[in-house]
Amino acid sequence: MTKVATIVNDALQILRVIDKNSAPDAGDARDMVRGLNLMVRGWEVEGISLGWQDVADTGNELPAPSEAEEAITFNLAVRMRSKFGKTLDADVIAIASDTLAMLRAWVAANEYDRLSYPDLPYGTGQRYGNWREGFFR
Repeated sequence: MTKVATIVNDALQILRVIDKNSAPDAGDARDMVRGLNLMVRGWEVEGISLGWQDVADTGNELPAPSEAEEAITFNLAVRMRSKFGKTLDADVIAIASDTLAMLRAWVAANEYDRLSYPDLPYGTGQRYGNWREGFFR
């Protein structure tokens, strides 16, 4: 399982707040965790059900499937860009948008329910030897 710290560090690197050899300060990490919880809770309300449970700090395991990590990381960077006063490149915003669309499609594909109407009677139909016989009667 991935740690929340990995997602937070990756998002901060995308924002160019930290480099790959440094760690975020405690205040930035706390703000990122809060933003992460708010963002994914919002997705849950939208119907993107990942089984999210709020995380308390960066030491927690990420309570989401590994398929969602890229979408979470890039969308967290986009969500937090104004807080850090950063402008993101167009490709970062496109990746965030594309991965969120992928999550929506993934959830929709996994939530397909076959319709059934058990309270309706089954038809018996009329069977003729030839379809034309039934048509012209």
